Amino acid sequence: MEDNQVRCPSCGSTQIVANKKGFGLGKSLAGGLLLGPVGLLGGVIGSGKIVVTCLNCGNRWKV
Repeated sequence: MEDNQVRCPSCGSTQIVANKKGFGLGKSLAGGLLLGPVGLLGGVIGSGKIVVTCLNCGNRWKV
């Protein structure tokens, strides 16, 4: 029988959670220092990506 559950690539656990990344404060601050006010928009880069986290081992990966 084929198993169709999503598993952690590190430990094989099925206890995982998916979250959407939010605004990146670090990227925004670095962009602001380098490019001024326009650089503050750098915090939204990658904000729509989904990050999956294993609740067993803490491994994170992007989808």
